[in-house]
Amino acid sequence: MRRLIFFPAVVAVAALALAGCAQDFGHGPEGRVTEKTKDGKKFYLVVDPTKQGKEKKFRVSKYDYHDCNRGSKYPKCIDD
Repeated sequence: MRRLIFFPAVVAVAALALAGCAQDFGHGPEGRVTEKTKDGKKFYLVVDPTKQGKEKKFRVSKYDYHDCNRGSKYPKCIDD
């Protein structure tokens, strides 16, 4: 009887743990990555959308941060 109660509880805890891992900050503006910064566990990219435009800094997941290098085109660097 305990096994019947224990198994669904384990599955529920695992599902909640996995759901908490996914972070979706949405896409920032398109452009060339000019800088990468991190503040503790927060990761940021800075892109230059146009030659005359202002650089934009926005938060990304750690996976997007590691996938995009300086000089790469955002968001293409995370779509590959």
